[in-house]
Amino acid sequence: MPACLHQIKDNISDNKPNTLSTFQTCKSWMQVLDSIILFLTSNYTVSGFHGGIRIIYSLDAKKYLFPKKTGSGTRNQWFKGEIFLLFIIAFLFLCFPLAIFAGATDTRSKKDTDLKADFSNKKILWVSSYHQGYEANDAIETGIRAQLKGTPVELRTFFMDTKRNNTSIQGQTAAKKAFSIIEQFRPDAIIASDDNAQRYLVVPYLKEKSIPIVFCGVNWDIKKYGYPTANITGMVEVDLTQQMYDLMKSYATGNKIGFLSGNVDAERDMVQMYNTRFFQGRLKPYFVESMAEFKHAFLQAQQEVNMLYIYNYTGIKDWDPNEAELFLSRHTRIPTGSHNDFMAPFVTFVAAKSLLEHGRYAAKTALRILAGVTPDKIAVTENKEVELYVNMRMAKAASFVFPVDLLQTATVISEIKAYLDPDPGTIMPNQYAGKKIFLLDSYHEEYEWSTGIKNGLLSGFYETGVHLHSFHMNAKQENSPDCLKKIGQKAYDAIVQFQPDVVIACDDAAQKYVVSPYLREQKIPVVFCGVNWDASEYGYPASNITGMIEEEPIGGLIALLQQFAKGRRLGYIAGNTLTQQKLVKFYHQNHFHQRMTTTYLVDSMAGWKDAVLKMQNAADMLVLSNYSGIQNWDSRQAVQFIKKHNTLPTGGMLDFMTPYVIFALERIPEEQASYAANTALRILDGTPASQIPMEKNILFRLTLNLPMAEASNITIPCTILKQAEKLIQ
Repeated sequence: MPACLHQIKDNISDNKPNTLSTFQTCKSWMQVLDSIILFLTSNYTVSGFHGGIRIIYSLDAKKYLFPKKTGSGTRNQWFKGEIFLLFIIAFLFLCFPLAIFAGATDTRSKKDTDLKADFSNKKILWVSSYHQGYEANDAIETGIRAQLKGTPVELRTFFMDTKRNNTSIQGQTAAKKAFSIIEQFRPDAIIASDDNAQRYLVVPYLKEKSIPIVFCGVNWDIKKYGYPTANITGMVEVDLTQQMYDLMKSYATGNKIGFLSGNVDAERDMVQMYNTRFFQGRLKPYFVESMAEFKHAFLQAQQEVNMLYIYNYTGIKDWDPNEAELFLSRHTRIPTGSHNDFMAPFVTFVAAKSLLEHGRYAAKTALRILAGVTPDKIAVTENKEVELYVNMRMAKAASFVFPVDLLQTATVISEIKAYLDPDPGTIMPNQYAGKKIFLLDSYHEEYEWSTGIKNGLLSGFYETGVHLHSFHMNAKQENSPDCLKKIGQKAYDAIVQFQPDVVIACDDAAQKYVVSPYLREQKIPVVFCGVNWDASEYGYPASNITGMIEEEPIGGLIALLQQFAKGRRLGYIAGNTLTQQKLVKFYHQNHFHQRMTTTYLVDSMAGWKDAVLKMQNAADMLVLSNYSGIQNWDSRQAVQFIKKHNTLPTGGMLDFMTPYVIFALERIPEEQASYAANTALRILDGTPASQIPMEKNILFRLTLNLPMAEASNITIPCTILKQAEKLIQ
């Protein structure tokens, strides 16, 4: 039974409120039905959304995860199976309502009866091979805690940290500490995740003892540990290696394959196992310990093999994810893959194991043991949940074109980054060496929008040889006119001293206090971005100035909120900054004039809370625009306050406002930065700024915050759910 059907049946049988589950199951079933049609027309596996994650539903995931087109005779095969397939569809539609209202048989129910025992005073110790903050480890922890939630079981954790401290002596030392905790804590069951916990702790200290052990995350072979035993059971971690090889090979120019990862025991064991089971010694390893070694090995591998696993970055001590993604987005020329979902930003394909599944399984099995089932009565199993990702950014770098049916089957990531990246080969390395660009940012370096601008510029200028120098005006925090005039003078002095070839000026304060009074109609070319709605007040365009105007999707956001509002009254709350003052004036003239609108620009957290409370009676819908300028902002406190006191449909237009609102139509700072970088390079190539027309931003993304919707008792229909790029669970 698909997980979404379990959720519908469970909520109805338990008489639970179904606001949040409706979001998930609604999207799940619409996607499943879409995919059934896809399956019938192109013989591809059925997929669907569950909890905002695309899951491949198949009884035999190893056979059906990757799409395989039929050869000659496909049409005849379709007609032969047509009656059978139509029967299946008819059966589903007839039985689905009966399954809901009659309480359809749940394949988990027998095991679930084991979990009705009294778990008072029961204790579980989870021993992790790795450290908190490591993505795979955190996913297992999330699964464990989710499964134990609502039980009185006491959970204690110990992290052996053997990814970062990976010698055998360090592993043995960590195991001694873990065993000491076991003796003190005296748990009723132990969860041991990944191989080093087995190698250094379970086998030497706990095997064939009285304490029940549930292992998970153990790669492929448990015989080397002598598992299972009377006190040990668990879940083996396996990869769909042959299927990944077949997928990469379909885009490769040959059959040579490599394996690039950090130099740690687990990955060395993985290469040995892969070569023994699948590749007959043909898998060429590249083990590295630093970013410099990683880059060198990657470029070398592309000359020596036709496809490459980039399996894991653990063990690369100075790993920089932003630098790695940029480097790979410029240099990937062969198909790359991994089986770890946290590697999705760096490779072309991921067939990901669900480590959440490992965590859920381990905790649920531990509960069964606490309920009285002995480990030797619980069969060892393998992970079954998988997800296929395709990375459009790496595909663009390698000039791969994917068929529509593959994109419909997979979770597609990095489309916007791919859209903004330069085409491969258009910029030569160090083409602009010696050229200098001055970034004049209105805000402070840690401000989320400024971070997006900086990341976009770093991407646009990556490996071009451009020297980028930054100056931050801090106008969100130092926002008095007199203060900004002094900062503007300092910024201009810094520009004169740096003598840039181009100035990039971001957001309004930079224009008002620096560009317009000092640089307009001067020799230095200026590219502006992030100027809200209207640049004419600064005298733009000018002979030396062009740029991108920033338009917020305020009209679209109001129209979206109106679908859930009980009236037409609008509320608007933001920090009291120069930008917000300008925006509110513009909105009242162009968007708010046809409806009653209440606006609060506040300076403090207390003022923000008071404004939210007042809006509950003064408005029917609420825009929470920006918290910048609000002193002592507390994100956690803000989330709790909104959940407790707000009953209105809420919306925002910045990605960092998504924790506080139900609907976010987000502007994308990287779009502004990409335009600025490309325009600056055009100017360096000799095109005058006066010949480059101003543009407006066109990219927005919809994010839905489901817990906020549930707190406000707002149900989101499937039609809107399907449009969302991101669901916050």
